[in-house]
Amino acid sequence: MVEIELKILLLTTIYFITWFLVEKVFLRIYRSFKKEKESMEPAIPKKIVPLATPRSMGDITPLDQTARYQKGLKSPDWRIRRISAVQLGEKRGSGVVQSLIAALKDSREEVSIAAGESLAKIGDPSAIAALTEHVRNLEKRMDEEFEKARAA
Repeated sequence: MVEIELKILLLTTIYFITWFLVEKVFLRIYRSFKKEKESMEPAIPKKIVPLATPRSMGDITPLDQTARYQKGLKSPDWRIRRISAVQLGEKRGSGVVQSLIAALKDSREEVSIAAGESLAKIGDPSAIAALTEHVRNLEKRMDEEFEKARAA
């Protein structure tokens, strides 16, 4: 048993030493070939433009998609309007609040409810009147639907 372990250890050692040496040799050949190839190419001066580096991680922000989501509230597809309303719940600003207040009047209930939830999440006091009216409309609509179902 010990003989097999020694053979495995010896072969593994030989393998890794050979691999290391071959890699070094081929890497050196590759680098010398690459240098020759670069020296054969005409020298083109490259303009070096320094990149603006951010001062801190706070300077790196993802793209602001607010305008895109506000535009999505006007989409013909109700799913896009609903997703836009949900995403705008993560944003702030008077433009966002006004867009969501307008979305409260959407013909699809899913969109208007998502807009109401987003406005509640934002918590802007200017949306209180619109949210109150929206809740009254939802209650009225729910009562009408209940009466229709009961009459049927």
